This record gives sequence, structure tokens and C-alpha cells, in this order.
Amino acid sequence: MGLLELDARRVTCVLFFPLDCGNFRATIPEMAQISAVKNALQSVVKKDRLLNAVFAGGKSFVVSVSRTFYAFWLQTTGLMFVLFTVLGASSLVRQYHKDHFADHQRATIEAIFTVVCFYFTVHSFVKASRTLKRKK
Repeated sequence: MGLLELDARRVTCVLFFPLDCGNFRATIPEMAQISAVKNALQSVVKKDRLLNAVFAGGKSFVVSVSRTFYAFWLQTTGLMFVLFTVLGASSLVRQYHKDHFADHQRATIEAIFTVVCFYFTVHSFVKASRTLKRKK
């Protein structure tokens, strides 16, 4: 086999991987089938009415608590962005009173920061409101 007959794939495999590149799937280990576990659990739950009721109630409780926690998290981050927006706006006002935006680069950076924080404030509270209004 001469130098001109070398395949780029084969050379890459020789340099980096000591295995056959043509059979890439052979390098990936088998993953556990989660759907099989889920199906087995659902078949057990369907047979017992009490277990089915507990399972449905637990699922509703977990979804409700997680949705409430997520809305609370969005409101907390929104409150933090309100703080950043107020700090940015106060810095802009202070800079205006000090030297009427003589430092244009700093004023531009502060204005962009303030607008972005204001956007995230509004977005967080709107998303929290939508999360709490959603039924399922």
C-alpha cells in the first residue's frame, strides 16, 4: 500500500483511535431502556385502583408544587433585575447631572445594561404570570 493510496479516514483512525472507524456504533454502549421500566410501572399501577389514585394524586401534587416554585423563581429573578434596572438608571441620571454624558462610551454601556435588565424584568414577571395561569 503506497503513500498515495491512503484513505483519510483510515489515517485519522490510526492516529487517534485504535479501533475501526467504519463501525462507530460498536463504540457506544447499550443504554438502559427507560420506556420498559415506565411501561412495567404503568401496568402495575393500572391493576390496582388505590395505587393508581395515589400515583395520580402524587403526580398532581408534584406538578403543582414545581409550577409554584418555578413561578416564585421567576419572580425572584425579576425582582433582582428590577434592582439592576434601578441601579443602571440611577447611574445614568448621576452621570447626566455630573457631566452631561461627556463619557459617551460609559453612557452607552450603562444605557444598554439598563435596557437589557428592564427587558429581563418584564420577561420574568410575564412568564411567571403565564406559569401561574396555566392549568396543565
